[in-house]
Amino acid sequence: MAVGTTSMAFTPPANNLILAAFPELRAITFRSAGGFKAVFRAETATGPEAFKLLCLPPAGATEREQGLRREQLGRALREVRLLSRVTVPEVVKLGSIAARIQTIEGVEYLGYSEEWLDGDDLWRIIRAVPAQSLPAEAECRQLLLSLLRAIRGISQLNTIHRDIKPGNVVRLNQPDRPFVLLDLGIAYDLTEASLTYEASQRMPPATYRYFAPEMASLDFRDRLTFRTDLYTAGLTVFEFATHRHPIARRDDDLVLTLSRAIREAPRTLREMREEISAEFSALIDQLLKKQPMLRGNLAQLIQRMETWA
Repeated sequence: MAVGTTSMAFTPPANNLILAAFPELRAITFRSAGGFKAVFRAETATGPEAFKLLCLPPAGATEREQGLRREQLGRALREVRLLSRVTVPEVVKLGSIAARIQTIEGVEYLGYSEEWLDGDDLWRIIRAVPAQSLPAEAECRQLLLSLLRAIRGISQLNTIHRDIKPGNVVRLNQPDRPFVLLDLGIAYDLTEASLTYEASQRMPPATYRYFAPEMASLDFRDRLTFRTDLYTAGLTVFEFATHRHPIARRDDDLVLTLSRAIREAPRTLREMREEISAEFSALIDQLLKKQPMLRGNLAQLIQRMETWA
Protein backbone atom coordinates (compact mmCIF):
# COMPACT_ATOMS: atom_id res chain seq x y z
CA MET A 1 0.00 0.00 0.00
CA ALA A 2 1.39 3.38 -0.92
CA VAL A 3 1.96 5.81 1.90
CA GLY A 4 0.26 9.17 1.59
CA THR A 5 -3.16 8.25 2.88
CA THR A 6 -3.91 6.24 5.97
CA SER A 7 -2.55 2.70 5.84
CA MET A 8 -5.37 1.32 8.00
CA ALA A 9 -7.89 -0.83 6.19
CA PHE A 10 -11.46 0.41 6.15
CA THR A 11 -14.49 -1.84 6.55
CA PRO A 12 -16.43 -2.05 3.26
CA PRO A 13 -20.22 -2.20 3.18
CA ALA A 14 -22.03 -5.51 3.33
CA ASN A 15 -21.96 -7.52 0.12
CA ASN A 16 -25.70 -7.24 -0.48
CA LEU A 17 -25.48 -3.44 -0.35
CA ILE A 18 -22.63 -3.40 -2.88
CA LEU A 19 -24.54 -5.74 -5.18
CA ALA A 20 -27.59 -3.47 -5.00
CA ALA A 21 -25.51 -0.40 -5.85
CA PHE A 22 -23.69 -2.13 -8.72
CA PRO A 23 -26.23 -4.53 -10.27
CA GLU A 24 -23.71 -5.62 -12.95
CA LEU A 25 -22.15 -7.70 -10.18
CA ARG A 26 -23.66 -11.16 -9.81
CA ALA A 27 -21.60 -12.18 -6.78
CA ILE A 28 -18.55 -10.86 -4.94
CA THR A 29 -15.96 -12.33 -2.59
CA PHE A 30 -13.84 -10.02 -0.44
CA ARG A 31 -10.10 -10.32 -1.12
CA SER A 32 -8.28 -7.42 0.54
CA ALA A 33 -8.52 -3.86 1.83
CA GLY A 34 -6.04 -1.11 2.50
CA GLY A 35 -6.31 2.62 2.92
CA PHE A 36 -9.75 3.50 1.59
CA LYS A 37 -9.93 0.74 -1.05
CA ALA A 38 -11.34 -2.78 -0.99
CA VAL A 39 -10.86 -5.41 -3.69
CA PHE A 40 -13.32 -8.22 -4.46
CA ARG A 41 -13.37 -11.16 -6.81
CA ALA A 42 -16.55 -10.54 -8.75
CA GLU A 43 -18.72 -12.62 -11.05
CA THR A 44 -20.04 -10.58 -13.96
CA ALA A 45 -21.77 -11.30 -17.25
CA THR A 46 -18.34 -11.53 -18.90
CA GLY A 47 -16.81 -13.81 -16.25
CA PRO A 48 -14.64 -13.21 -13.18
CA GLU A 49 -13.28 -9.70 -12.67
CA ALA A 50 -11.57 -7.76 -9.90
CA PHE A 51 -13.99 -5.20 -8.50
CA LYS A 52 -12.47 -2.21 -6.71
CA LEU A 53 -14.45 -0.09 -4.28
CA LEU A 54 -12.96 3.22 -3.13
CA CYS A 55 -14.46 5.02 -0.14
CA LEU A 56 -14.50 8.74 -0.87
CA PRO A 57 -13.98 11.29 1.91
CA PRO A 58 -17.00 13.53 2.49
CA ALA A 59 -16.82 16.82 0.62
CA GLY A 60 -16.73 18.67 3.93
CA ALA A 61 -16.94 22.39 4.57
CA THR A 62 -13.24 23.27 4.82
CA GLU A 63 -10.82 23.81 1.98
CA ARG A 64 -8.61 21.01 3.31
CA GLU A 65 -11.44 18.48 3.36
CA GLN A 66 -12.45 19.43 -0.15
CA GLY A 67 -8.83 19.36 -1.32
CA LEU A 68 -8.20 15.86 0.04
CA ARG A 69 -11.39 14.60 -1.58
CA ARG A 70 -10.38 16.11 -4.94
CA GLU A 71 -6.98 14.45 -4.60
CA GLN A 72 -8.32 10.99 -3.80
CA LEU A 73 -11.02 11.08 -6.47
CA GLY A 74 -8.60 12.58 -8.98
CA ARG A 75 -6.03 9.81 -8.44
CA ALA A 76 -8.64 7.09 -8.89
CA LEU A 77 -10.03 8.63 -12.08
CA ARG A 78 -6.51 9.21 -13.41
CA GLU A 79 -5.72 5.54 -12.85
CA VAL A 80 -8.85 4.45 -14.70
CA ARG A 81 -8.11 6.86 -17.55
CA LEU A 82 -4.52 5.62 -17.87
CA LEU A 83 -5.54 1.97 -17.81
CA SER A 84 -8.01 2.64 -20.61
CA ARG A 85 -5.12 3.92 -22.75
CA VAL A 86 -2.32 1.46 -21.95
CA THR A 87 -2.38 -1.32 -24.52
CA VAL A 88 0.60 -3.50 -23.58
CA PRO A 89 -0.20 -6.97 -22.13
CA GLU A 90 2.26 -6.41 -19.27
CA VAL A 91 -0.16 -3.92 -17.62
CA VAL A 92 -3.52 -4.87 -16.11
CA LYS A 93 -6.63 -4.10 -18.20
CA LEU A 94 -9.90 -2.50 -17.21
CA GLY A 95 -12.96 -4.69 -16.80
CA SER A 96 -16.57 -4.34 -17.90
CA ILE A 97 -17.78 -2.03 -15.10
CA ALA A 98 -17.02 1.61 -15.85
CA ALA A 99 -16.04 3.86 -12.95
CA ARG A 100 -18.94 5.58 -11.25
CA ILE A 101 -19.86 6.99 -7.84
CA GLN A 102 -22.63 5.35 -5.82
CA THR A 103 -23.96 6.22 -2.37
CA ILE A 104 -24.28 3.34 0.09
CA GLU A 105 -25.79 4.07 3.51
CA GLY A 106 -24.95 7.75 3.17
CA VAL A 107 -21.30 7.23 2.11
CA GLU A 108 -20.04 7.81 -1.42
CA TYR A 109 -17.98 5.11 -3.12
CA LEU A 110 -16.26 4.94 -6.47
CA GLY A 111 -16.51 1.49 -8.01
CA TYR A 112 -15.05 -0.05 -11.17
CA SER A 113 -13.60 -3.33 -12.36
CA GLU A 114 -10.37 -4.66 -13.80
CA GLU A 115 -9.58 -7.99 -15.40
CA TRP A 116 -9.20 -10.89 -12.98
CA LEU A 117 -5.61 -12.11 -12.94
CA ASP A 118 -5.38 -15.72 -11.84
CA GLY A 119 -2.06 -15.66 -10.03
CA ASP A 120 -0.25 -14.50 -6.90
CA ASP A 121 1.54 -11.21 -6.49
CA LEU A 122 5.29 -11.42 -6.00
CA TRP A 123 5.19 -10.22 -2.39
CA ARG A 124 2.92 -13.12 -1.48
CA ILE A 125 5.28 -15.48 -3.31
CA ILE A 126 8.36 -14.03 -1.58
CA ARG A 127 6.77 -14.55 1.83
CA ALA A 128 5.42 -18.04 1.09
CA VAL A 129 8.15 -19.76 -0.92
CA PRO A 130 11.12 -21.23 1.06
CA ALA A 131 14.48 -19.57 0.48
CA GLN A 132 15.88 -22.78 -1.00
CA SER A 133 13.32 -22.53 -3.82
CA LEU A 134 14.44 -19.20 -5.26
CA PRO A 135 13.51 -18.55 -8.91
CA ALA A 136 15.90 -19.47 -11.69
CA GLU A 137 17.74 -16.71 -13.51
CA ALA A 138 15.62 -17.32 -16.61
CA GLU A 139 12.46 -16.42 -14.68
CA CYS A 140 14.12 -13.32 -13.20
CA ARG A 141 15.07 -12.21 -16.71
CA GLN A 142 11.49 -12.82 -17.80
CA LEU A 143 10.28 -10.62 -14.94
CA LEU A 144 12.66 -7.81 -15.85
CA LEU A 145 11.65 -7.89 -19.51
CA SER A 146 7.96 -7.76 -18.53
CA LEU A 147 8.57 -4.76 -16.28
CA LEU A 148 10.60 -2.95 -18.94
CA ARG A 149 7.84 -3.44 -21.49
CA ALA A 150 5.27 -2.21 -18.96
CA ILE A 151 7.40 0.88 -18.26
CA ARG A 152 7.67 1.55 -21.98
CA GLY A 153 3.90 1.31 -22.41
CA ILE A 154 3.26 3.68 -19.51
CA SER A 155 6.02 6.16 -20.39
CA GLN A 156 4.64 6.49 -23.91
CA LEU A 157 1.67 8.18 -22.21
CA ASN A 158 4.03 10.64 -20.47
CA THR A 159 3.38 8.85 -17.18
CA ILE A 160 5.60 7.47 -14.42
CA HIS A 161 4.20 4.52 -12.46
CA ARG A 162 6.02 5.52 -9.24
CA ASP A 163 5.02 2.39 -7.29
CA ILE A 164 6.60 -0.66 -8.93
CA LYS A 165 7.13 -3.23 -6.17
CA PRO A 166 6.57 -6.97 -5.60
CA GLY A 167 3.06 -6.39 -4.27
CA ASN A 168 2.06 -4.71 -7.54
CA VAL A 169 3.24 -7.48 -9.87
CA VAL A 170 1.26 -10.68 -10.49
CA ARG A 171 2.85 -13.86 -11.81
CA LEU A 172 0.63 -15.69 -14.29
CA ASN A 173 0.97 -19.21 -15.68
CA GLN A 174 0.93 -17.89 -19.24
CA PRO A 175 4.04 -18.16 -21.43
CA ASP A 176 3.02 -15.11 -23.48
CA ARG A 177 2.13 -13.04 -20.40
CA PRO A 178 4.22 -14.25 -17.46
CA PHE A 179 4.06 -11.11 -15.28
CA VAL A 180 1.57 -8.23 -15.14
CA LEU A 181 1.99 -4.84 -13.45
CA LEU A 182 -0.89 -3.45 -11.38
CA ASP A 183 -1.97 -0.30 -9.56
CA LEU A 184 -1.42 3.08 -11.18
CA GLY A 185 -3.03 4.74 -8.16
CA ILE A 186 -0.12 7.14 -7.55
CA ALA A 187 1.08 7.33 -11.14
CA TYR A 188 2.38 10.76 -12.12
CA ASP A 189 1.31 12.36 -15.39
CA LEU A 190 4.11 14.60 -16.63
CA THR A 191 1.64 16.70 -18.65
CA GLU A 192 -0.78 17.49 -15.80
CA ALA A 193 -0.65 19.50 -12.62
CA SER A 194 0.10 17.63 -9.40
CA LEU A 195 -2.94 16.13 -7.70
CA THR A 196 -1.37 16.18 -4.22
CA TYR A 197 -3.14 18.64 -1.96
CA GLU A 198 -0.69 20.95 -0.14
CA ALA A 199 2.12 19.11 -1.91
CA SER A 200 4.85 21.37 -0.50
CA GLN A 201 3.85 20.40 3.06
CA ARG A 202 3.64 16.63 2.58
CA MET A 203 5.91 13.76 1.71
CA PRO A 204 5.39 12.54 -1.87
CA PRO A 205 2.98 9.62 -2.28
CA ALA A 206 5.12 6.50 -2.34
CA THR A 207 5.86 3.13 -0.82
CA TYR A 208 9.06 4.21 0.88
CA ARG A 209 10.68 0.78 0.89
CA TYR A 210 10.65 1.16 -2.92
CA PHE A 211 11.76 4.75 -3.21
CA ALA A 212 14.08 6.02 -5.94
CA PRO A 213 16.78 8.37 -4.57
CA GLU A 214 15.67 11.31 -6.73
CA MET A 215 12.24 11.19 -5.07
CA ALA A 216 13.84 12.61 -1.93
CA SER A 217 14.65 15.92 -3.65
CA LEU A 218 12.39 18.90 -3.01
CA ASP A 219 12.08 19.35 -6.77
CA PHE A 220 11.49 15.65 -7.38
CA ARG A 221 8.58 16.32 -9.76
CA ASP A 222 11.03 17.95 -12.14
CA ARG A 223 13.34 14.93 -11.89
CA LEU A 224 10.82 12.17 -12.58
CA THR A 225 11.43 10.17 -15.76
CA PHE A 226 11.05 6.56 -16.83
CA ARG A 227 14.39 5.99 -15.09
CA THR A 228 12.62 6.36 -11.74
CA ASP A 229 10.60 3.29 -12.70
CA LEU A 230 13.78 1.53 -13.88
CA TYR A 231 15.15 1.84 -10.35
CA THR A 232 12.08 0.31 -8.71
CA ALA A 233 11.97 -2.41 -11.36
CA GLY A 234 15.55 -3.27 -10.40
CA LEU A 235 14.56 -3.40 -6.71
CA THR A 236 11.62 -5.67 -7.53
CA VAL A 237 13.69 -8.12 -9.58
CA PHE A 238 16.41 -8.21 -6.91
CA GLU A 239 13.92 -8.95 -4.14
CA PHE A 240 12.15 -11.62 -6.20
CA ALA A 241 15.47 -13.27 -7.03
CA THR A 242 16.85 -13.26 -3.47
CA HIS A 243 13.86 -12.73 -1.14
CA ARG A 244 15.96 -9.90 0.31
CA HIS A 245 15.82 -6.17 -0.32
CA PRO A 246 19.14 -4.80 -1.63
CA ILE A 247 19.08 -1.78 0.70
CA ALA A 248 16.23 -1.66 3.22
CA ARG A 249 16.14 -3.73 6.40
CA ARG A 250 13.02 -5.13 8.04
CA ASP A 251 13.22 -3.07 11.24
CA ASP A 252 14.20 0.26 9.63
CA ASP A 253 11.99 3.24 10.36
CA LEU A 254 11.00 5.74 7.67
CA VAL A 255 14.00 8.03 8.18
CA LEU A 256 16.51 5.19 8.01
CA THR A 257 14.78 3.65 4.99
CA LEU A 258 15.04 6.93 3.08
CA SER A 259 18.59 7.54 4.24
CA ARG A 260 19.68 4.14 2.92
CA ALA A 261 17.97 4.77 -0.42
CA ILE A 262 19.81 8.07 -0.83
CA ARG A 263 23.25 7.16 0.50
CA GLU A 264 23.83 3.44 0.88
CA ALA A 265 25.23 1.37 -1.98
CA PRO A 266 22.96 -1.63 -2.66
CA ARG A 267 24.19 -5.16 -2.37
CA THR A 268 24.86 -6.86 -5.70
CA LEU A 269 22.77 -9.72 -6.93
CA ARG A 270 25.78 -12.05 -7.10
CA GLU A 271 26.59 -11.34 -3.43
CA MET A 272 23.29 -12.98 -2.57
CA ARG A 273 23.21 -15.61 -5.33
CA GLU A 274 26.57 -16.57 -6.76
CA GLU A 275 24.99 -18.80 -9.41
CA ILE A 276 23.45 -15.74 -11.12
CA SER A 277 25.45 -14.76 -14.20
CA ALA A 278 27.79 -11.79 -13.93
CA GLU A 279 26.05 -10.21 -16.93
CA PHE A 280 22.56 -10.25 -15.38
CA SER A 281 23.87 -9.17 -11.97
CA ALA A 282 25.64 -6.22 -13.60
CA LEU A 283 22.43 -5.18 -15.33
CA ILE A 284 20.49 -5.11 -12.06
CA ASP A 285 23.39 -3.17 -10.49
CA GLN A 286 23.05 -0.64 -13.31
CA LEU A 287 19.31 -0.15 -12.69
CA LEU A 288 20.05 0.55 -9.01
CA LYS A 289 22.46 3.42 -9.67
CA LYS A 290 21.78 6.50 -7.55
CA GLN A 291 22.13 8.81 -10.58
CA PRO A 292 19.16 8.28 -12.93
CA MET A 293 21.14 8.89 -16.12
CA LEU A 294 23.39 5.92 -15.31
CA ARG A 295 20.47 3.48 -15.35
CA GLY A 296 20.41 3.25 -19.12
CA ASN A 297 18.28 3.74 -22.19
CA LEU A 298 14.90 2.00 -22.06
CA ALA A 299 14.81 0.93 -25.70
CA GLN A 300 18.33 -0.48 -25.49
CA LEU A 301 17.55 -2.33 -22.27
CA ILE A 302 14.49 -3.96 -23.82
CA GLN A 303 16.44 -4.93 -26.94
CA ARG A 304 19.14 -6.45 -24.76
CA MET A 305 16.65 -8.47 -22.75
CA GLU A 306 14.80 -9.64 -25.88
CA THR A 307 18.10 -10.87 -27.27
CA TRP A 308 18.58 -12.94 -24.10
CA ALA A 309 15.05 -14.33 -24.14
